Amino acid sequence: MKFFCQYIPGTEEYALGFSELDQPIMFRSRAEAFAFCIDYSQGDEFDFIDVDDSNWQELFDSGAFDA
Repeated sequence: MKFFCQYIPGTEEYALGFSELDQPIMFRSRAEAFAFCIDYSQGDEFDFIDVDDSNWQELFDSGAFDA
């Protein structure tokens, strides 16, 4: 499973998205978002991908955000 995490400057929160959600979940810290991923994956392997201005277009074009 792949989780995508992006810092939202105006809100000072982190948006976490993945294929099983229509809308991202907001967290106060990156660590909190990562802890959610650990719990949610229930021991299965997962990728935690930081999304920012340098890579979002490439991820979008590759279809990474498609459900």
